[in-house]
This record gives sequence, structure tokens and C-alpha cells, in this order.
Amino acid sequence: MAREKQRGLKLPANPIALLNAIGFAEEKSTAGFRLSLLIDSSLDHELVRYAKERFYSVTDNLSISVIPYFDELPKFALHSELVIIFAAEAPLTGRLLIQALKEQVPAVVVTLDPMLLQRIARDNYQEIDLPSLVTVPERGDTRERFERLFKELGEWITRASVDGLLPLARALPFVRDPFVKNAIQAAALQNAAIAAVFFLPGADMPLLTLNQARLFLQIAAVYDAELDRQRIKEMALIVLGGFGFRMIARRLALLLPTIKWALRGSVAYTGTLAVGMAAREYFEKGGDLKDIVKGLQTAAKPKAL
Repeated sequence: MAREKQRGLKLPANPIALLNAIGFAEEKSTAGFRLSLLIDSSLDHELVRYAKERFYSVTDNLSISVIPYFDELPKFALHSELVIIFAAEAPLTGRLLIQALKEQVPAVVVTLDPMLLQRIARDNYQEIDLPSLVTVPERGDTRERFERLFKELGEWITRASVDGLLPLARALPFVRDPFVKNAIQAAALQNAAIAAVFFLPGADMPLLTLNQARLFLQIAAVYDAELDRQRIKEMALIVLGGFGFRMIARRLALLLPTIKWALRGSVAYTGTLAVGMAAREYFEKGGDLKDIVKGLQTAAKPKAL
């Protein structure tokens, strides 16, 4: 009886590890980020105004240096974590890109006219490689095109795996969305791999739970939610709300033992995606926490089995 009571009180993840995860998320979210914006003097003035709106930081942790350039090489901070070059007709864009990349600083060129940009670069014995270029097709009205351009820029920044990206995602909404989607996908893939390689039932639970908790905390930090006691309660409710997916894995494993390793991985992947999307909805849309947890539990019910 006492043994069963102790078993019932056992937490699905190490409390010390969870506390460490909270401290790590808080430390990362409050770190600084230095960004250099190089603005071609011939850039479309409407795009300049739009960029000014989008780069308005909602936190104090982002330091932005705005440097205009055209036919003279400007001095810019190569100690920045990221260099973004907004280019039009300036002849030195290619050299600026090369300068940043030589110093191993992630850099990207943003343009509305890639054909003109490449022609000017070649005329000046330069080359701008496609992986370093962000642009969008010319369709829709001006505002719509600018929105698509910044959506592509946010996705490029996330794909580039820039070091310490969380403070930038926290400060700039157009980086936040792809960052959160990438974090959810990465955590789901990691949990799928963990569940697939563990053979003892339940042995993977502490690691799966810890990864889901880390994901929740990362999303909370990106949305600038204070990591206090209230966050711990929310994290527990959402992560525990996703445990129903483990019931599916165990039941399917009994029915189809020959492929149980694949089933465990698949369900761990789906369950972690659900937890991540629930956390995102909660912080982004201000959803009701009880309704979100109820939705998770409903989705996890093995009705067809």
C-alpha cells in the first residue's frame, strides 16, 4: 500500500532538472543580442519605413546599429551576432557580405530586385550566393510584398541557426513565429528518437517530460512571460495534459508488438507537437488554460481502439 502511494507521488521528471531548465530559459531570454542593419541609400523609401516598423524592439535586450552605405565601405560592428543588408543599387553590397562572412558573422542580403542586385555585383567583380539572399516574387500590393519579404527573412534567420537567437525572437515578432515553429519541430523529433530507442516501458518518460517542459519554457520566454511560480503551474498542466498520448503508445504496443518501437516514436512526436502548439496558443492568443488542457486530453483519447 505504502509502495503504491510512493509510486503515485513519483514525478515524471527530475525536479532539479526542471528547476535548472527554468533557470536556463530565464538566462537565455534575458541575454543581449547585437544586430547590424546595413541600409543601401538607394533603397525604396517605403521599404525603409516598413523596416523601421518591423525592427522596433519590444524588449530592452536588442541592440541595433543602423548603418547607411552606397559607394563607400562603412564601418560596422563585426562583433554583432547577425548582419542584415537591405540592398538596392549600391555597388558595394557583395563586398559587405564577404566582409561579414570572413569574420564568421551570419549575414543575409534582403532585396526586392535580385536580378539587378546580381548584375551590379558581377559588374563590380562580386558574387552574392543564393543561400545568403532573401527576396520574394513581385505580386500583390506593396504592403503585402513587404510582409512576405519579412516572413522570408524571419524564416532565413531561424534556418541559419544564429547563436543565442532567443532574445532576437523575443524582441522581434517576425522572427518569433518561425523560431517557435522550429523549436516545436526540433523537440518533437528529439522525443520521437528518444521514445524509439528505449525498450523498458516508462523508462523514456523523464526525458520526454523534461524536453516538453523545456519546450514550454522556451515558448514562454519568447513571448516574454515571466518565469515565476505561475509559469510552473501552467507548464505542469500543459505537459501533464499531453500524457494521454503515452496511453495510445502503450495500447498500440500491446496490439502490434512487432512495430512498437516505431509506434512509440510516432506517438512521442505527435504528443510533443501537441504540447508545443498548445503552449504557443496559450501565450500567443491568450487562450483559456483549462480549455487547452481539455483539448489535449480529448485529442489523446484512443477512441478507435
